[in-house]
Amino acid sequence: MNNAKVTITEDGRSGTVSYTEDGRTISGWWEFAGGDAIAMVNMGSESGWRLQHPWAMDRRAEILRSVGEEVVHQKASGCKAEIDLEGGWINIVR
Repeated sequence: MNNAKVTITEDGRSGTVSYTEDGRTISGWWEFAGGDAIAMVNMGSESGWRLQHPWAMDRRAEILRSVGEEVVHQKASGCKAEIDLEGGWINIVR
């Protein structure tokens, strides 16, 4: 995944998160959250990936972790990413 790139766009209180690798992209969305959660990111369910991104299924957990780490790095220093693999949710928490 050395050539992978995570791009985050903002549109008010929400936006998109895109993971791009070798010209292929997996897109998701994010929005601000409340309580201990700073933001919620959804990169798509496991079943959705089977249909839309079969090339990435065997590395899904690794990709979601990478996206979570990059969101923290780019936008939420000092936070951590909690990942729900089945649903494709990444919660950025304090």
